Amino acid sequence: MKEAFIASLEEHFEGNLEEITPLQKAIRQKAWDRFMQLGPAEKKDPGYQYFPLSRFYQETYAPSDSAEIPEEQLTAIIHPECRHSYVTFLNGRYSPELSDITALPSEVIVLRLRDALNQYGTFLQGRLSRTIKEEIDPFATLNIALIKTGLFIYVPPKVVVDTPIQCIHLISSDRPVVVNPRIHFFLGKESKVKWIYDHTCLKDFEYFSNGVIDIACEEGASFEQYGVLNPCHQGWNLEATRVTLKRDAKFKSLTTTPGTKSVRQDFRISLMGENASCDLKGVCALSENRQAHVNVLVDHQAPHCHSSQLFKNILGGTSKASFEGKILVQPEAQKTEAYQLNSTLLISDHAVANSKPNLEIFADDVKASHGATVTQVNPEHLLYLKSRGIGQEVAKKLLVAGFSLDILQDVPFASVRERMQQLIEKHLA
Repeated sequence: MKEAFIASLEEHFEGNLEEITPLQKAIRQKAWDRFMQLGPAEKKDPGYQYFPLSRFYQETYAPSDSAEIPEEQLTAIIHPECRHSYVTFLNGRYSPELSDITALPSEVIVLRLRDALNQYGTFLQGRLSRTIKEEIDPFATLNIALIKTGLFIYVPPKVVVDTPIQCIHLISSDRPVVVNPRIHFFLGKESKVKWIYDHTCLKDFEYFSNGVIDIACEEGASFEQYGVLNPCHQGWNLEATRVTLKRDAKFKSLTTTPGTKSVRQDFRISLMGENASCDLKGVCALSENRQAHVNVLVDHQAPHCHSSQLFKNILGGTSKASFEGKILVQPEAQKTEAYQLNSTLLISDHAVANSKPNLEIFADDVKASHGATVTQVNPEHLLYLKSRGIGQEVAKKLLVAGFSLDILQDVPFASVRERMQQLIEKHLA
């Protein structure tokens, strides 16, 4: 099974070497060689213990094809806060024609990745070369080998992007395809960006989405992202987030998903400079036989850094979710503060939750904690609501909604918060 899966990817890779520059070809070839060196993910690999690899490798995929999107479908997805500040990926390819960035400051640079390789080659080539050499997740490496049209965004020093940028991932095809969106952000010193992204399925079909966002934050830069992962039920959705934070830089991420055959989010955050910080939050609300898995590595490399992780699962039906998180504190990272918590609410007797929080500390002046909880709807709370005249089903929905409230209330945009809440309620109805 695995051989056929790899063969389909290799066919896609070979077709991906046509009509590109020698530099692009060299980068993709190195990435493919690294992917083959690492080999496809196995159960023993970090973050894949609970991912349904045997089912995944039964699939084969063709290269993604072009598609036409009615204007009204695109318009309906755009948040009011982002009317003239959005970029669109169609089947994994950045589409300037379906994007509108007129609300962004004129200093912000938005380019196709291939064009950025010419204009910002020193930074990008170094970043990609280091990624290929150091990346240990085979599918994050595969993303570089199979990329079609990626996106590069540069925010110069001290530029504050007041309008949030929305990234719209549209997926539509009549056959099983593989899509590889890739985004590179470079934030200059003391710049600020808020990023909203939506995965929207226009037609339910089988596919493999293998996306990567790579974010480099210079001193004092701030990047916030809010994600709504609502892919096709028949899809496989792998998403890797790679972040490097220099002194005083900040990264915040908050995502929701109803799962698919399997969603996998993989975070690797490097706190490289003093006083850097990251805040990771997520909610998955699964029904039927859907799955969602989260893997996190937060690497504290410098003193006085802070990190926080809070991921919650709401599981119904025969759904499955897992959380594997590690806080790594290097010897130099004294005065670290790092916290990690994974909480699960089971609303079915047949759902499965797995949790592996982990601390690895080599410094001696650290404040850190990690934990996991699994619970069911509290019958006493349910009884209290019923005693106030609230029906059984409504009372249960209120308790479930309250479970995720402390995360969703942290979303600063009303339309995004409402879409996240609707997504949770829809898939738990």
